[in-house]
Amino acid sequence: MGTKEEHKKVKAILSNIEEELASRSRNLSSTLHKLHLWEKKLYHEVKAEEKLRVAHEKKLRKLKRLDERGAEATKVDTTRKLVRDMSTKIRIAIQVVDKISVTINKIRDEDLWPQLNALIQGLTRMWKAMLECHQTQSEAIREARGLGPIRASKKLGEEHLEATSLLGHELINWILGFSSWVSAQKGYVRELNKWLMKCLLYEPEETPDGIAPFSPGRIGAPPIFVICNQWSQALDRISEKEVIEAMRSFTTSVLQLWEQDRLETTAMGQGDAEKRVRNMDREEQRIHREIQALEKKMVLVAPGDGLSLSGNVVYQSDTSNDSLQGSLQRIFEAMERFTGESVRAYDDLLVRAEEETAPREVESDED
Repeated sequence: MGTKEEHKKVKAILSNIEEELASRSRNLSSTLHKLHLWEKKLYHEVKAEEKLRVAHEKKLRKLKRLDERGAEATKVDTTRKLVRDMSTKIRIAIQVVDKISVTINKIRDEDLWPQLNALIQGLTRMWKAMLECHQTQSEAIREARGLGPIRASKKLGEEHLEATSLLGHELINWILGFSSWVSAQKGYVRELNKWLMKCLLYEPEETPDGIAPFSPGRIGAPPIFVICNQWSQALDRISEKEVIEAMRSFTTSVLQLWEQDRLETTAMGQGDAEKRVRNMDREEQRIHREIQALEKKMVLVAPGDGLSLSGNVVYQSDTSNDSLQGSLQRIFEAMERFTGESVRAYDDLLVRAEEETAPREVESDED
């Protein structure tokens, strides 16, 4: 079979996936989907080529045995034709694999990298805006504490208890939402970096001090490898534990406040005491179920950090006005430190991205 005919077969094999992808919009999500489809195609083509090679080896051994035994010419010719056909199919399969690999590299460097760079720039702006917000919140709560404790008469009743309970529920959801949000960002970058690292042929470098730490930049990898590796390492170094512990402490105080008010209201015997007690007991059980559910989710979201709420959390904290204000202040201060670290990490990423792309742009202009 001629090279021209083989080229047509290669093009026909790739045409279906190219048609499917042509209609998709060009954004980060669609680019990742394209890469996923091309990688699946590459995997299947490599497996098919491996099977062809095994079958080809078997036919070659059979042809050799037929020649050695002086078998009938028709059998030898038939087997030889099968070997030639398989050789052609293997050549086509190799061309398909090569073309898919080139396509994946092109999408990665020409589509994925600019989109990830834009994402990093957007996240940098987001973290800077969040830092300004948390700095303002920290300053506001410090000024409020400086005014001294607020004296107010507390009216116990169902509305008061319901409001405190609702706040407790929202705080539990806040902890989980924040943890999931941060974990999702870290997981996204970590998995992206893992995939990229699999694309590099790397041999550990021996130095007088031992094996050198792996660095995509040291082996001349494209910018996307360098930046994603630094990105993943930077996010892994930033811990959200202090923020979550501060949230947990404040939530503990609010839930204990609800428990104290519940006991006082029950003792006062307002209204239908028996019905009130039953309702409050149900509410307490609901709160404990939510806390237990949060514990399980936190293990999945932040494994190994020990960021759980105790099942008897509502009995564990001081609930003075000063304690509540102090707990709230610690949340905003922890948030301020967390977002500050994030801003610095993303600023460093932007600087590194400029350093990585500038030399390549110069080389491109010279070409």
